[in-house]
Amino acid sequence: MVSKHPSPELLVEYVSGALSIVRAISITTHLHFCQNCRQATVLLTEIGGHLLRESDVLTVSDGLLEKVLTNLDESAGEGQVTGREVVSPPDQVIASLPLFVQRFFPDGCIKWRFVSPSLKTASISVGEEAYELAVDLINAGGKAPEHDHRGREITVVLKGSFSDAEGVYHSGDFMTREVGSVHRPFASLNEPCICLSVLSAPIKLTGLNRIFNPFLSFSPS
Repeated sequence: MVSKHPSPELLVEYVSGALSIVRAISITTHLHFCQNCRQATVLLTEIGGHLLRESDVLTVSDGLLEKVLTNLDESAGEGQVTGREVVSPPDQVIASLPLFVQRFFPDGCIKWRFVSPSLKTASISVGEEAYELAVDLINAGGKAPEHDHRGREITVVLKGSFSDAEGVYHSGDFMTREVGSVHRPFASLNEPCICLSVLSAPIKLTGLNRIFNPFLSFSPS
């Protein structure tokens, strides 16, 4: 059962469209699991609509509508795919993820980067310049290296569960860790733990693992 949620302030930013692409993706992913937060966003949307109806009407130039429609027509032709599309069958990990997340792997393959014997990660590209979006997998019974955070990290558990010194986290749980937060996630014994993560800066390994810090990369999505 989902027990950890985005803050009310973060949900307000989400509904108002003020979040960056990857932070909005993390909220949307959480909403897949959490009925309470889905209901909260519906209520916030209704409140926002009421405030807009009650606000003063602003006048715009006569040519604005024509300009917007022209831009829409131009953008509609970009990125179109011609020819026959080949769809590869998804691997076992992708097939176990929520459909919303599966769409980030249209070719059905995940290009994993191994961080430790128990942890591997795969970056997702969505045109983001300030944050890294990735899927992380900790083997069943495995533990990720202890690490410090140089920037804010958002984690949404997609499948399985993990624990650290602060608690246990299950599918759908949404966690935010601030700069300076140190932890070491342990996956449950019965199945791997798969998470969606958003990083604003690279993590920093601590303890004996710190010698590998120069090999860690940070790839805005």
